[in-house]
Amino acid sequence: MGASLGLALRDSGARVFGYARREEARKLALERGMVDDVTDDLLACIAGADVSVFCTPVLTIIEQVRHCAGHFVPGSLVTDVASTKGELVGTIESLLDDSVAFVGSHPMVGSERSGLEAARVDLYRGGLVILTPREDTEAEWVQRAEAFWRSVGAHTCSLVPKQHDETIASTSHLPHLIAAMLVQCVLGGGDAREPYCGAGFRDTTRVAAGDVDLWHDIVRTNRDSVAGELAAFREILTQVEQMVASGDDEGVRRFLEASRNRRIEL
Repeated sequence: MGASLGLALRDSGARVFGYARREEARKLALERGMVDDVTDDLLACIAGADVSVFCTPVLTIIEQVRHCAGHFVPGSLVTDVASTKGELVGTIESLLDDSVAFVGSHPMVGSERSGLEAARVDLYRGGLVILTPREDTEAEWVQRAEAFWRSVGAHTCSLVPKQHDETIASTSHLPHLIAAMLVQCVLGGGDAREPYCGAGFRDTTRVAAGDVDLWHDIVRTNRDSVAGELAAFREILTQVEQMVASGDDEGVRRFLEASRNRRIEL
């Protein structure tokens, strides 16, 4: 996410400074034109920045912002690309003084691939970025965040943090866990089913190959909403199980038809 953002920002004419802990990552970022300069010093990276974007797992973002608190350029914007916002927004706003503003961002783009090798200059182009200002966030800061994401070709909408986390638990976090459960159900028995896994299984479980640290933090920081969505999924699973076990073939047909129609509509 961060590497793609660097490519897109430089393509738009912005000057980009990057932070990476590993030397090989810093070298690759420079070689591939993802940044104008890169450092392993987080405070040096944000020095002079009009916008600081944190592109690490949720809990790491909190610790990085804590480290940077008091060092952001006055009047600058701080944002992120994390998939959960409730804990993140509340904690970060408590760390920052009034001279800077935090407006959470969640780009609904990307894939299961991670790392600099997966970067694409067009990743954000045409994509949706959900902004998560609090109700008392000044409109000026929201407008600046909107302009920032428009500069890389994205369009935006806004949800308050709680509504964001509840919604994305259903549309993103639940599907990821279901994909992981399918992998365990089909491939966890050790009976060599891999050669018989076709395109349907591969498509359905693609996201299960996502970064473990990233998804661990997502589930941990959106626990209640994710648990609620898992409970709702269990109800549907039980209904289908009962239809299959009881021989309710017409019920199965209606279920499949309704699901097919909704998927086509999407």
